[in-house]
Amino acid sequence: MLPETDDNIFRTIPDKITFTFHEATTAPSEGEEFLVSHFRDITVKISGSSTTRELKFFAIDENGEKTELAGTNKTDFQLGTGTLNTNENWDFEIAGLFKFMVEVISVNGDVTVKGIAVS
Repeated sequence: MLPETDDNIFRTIPDKITFTFHEATTAPSEGEEFLVSHFRDITVKISGSSTTRELKFFAIDENGEKTELAGTNKTDFQLGTGTLNTNENWDFEIAGLFKFMVEVISVNGDVTVKGIAVS
């Protein structure tokens, strides 16, 4: 975190990092796992040209065990542990987790899943 001062007020500017879970994947895959570290929230963007797809969201503990994790769809503010749609953004609170992942269960075409995490 970077400190910033303004009129003798101390503020902390959060760290931000981008992460790619899947890049134009055309087959079912667990993809890359995001090591949470000190990050608190992640916004996941789902895009691509696939005509159908199913994705699931997971927390992974230190032993590698996956547990479904609910996020909030930023379009309709519904909670979900997965999606069948594309061109969506999802928000997840990840503070206290070890790792986070987005699994492609099925896809017809290609799907890209990227995230922006903030502390």
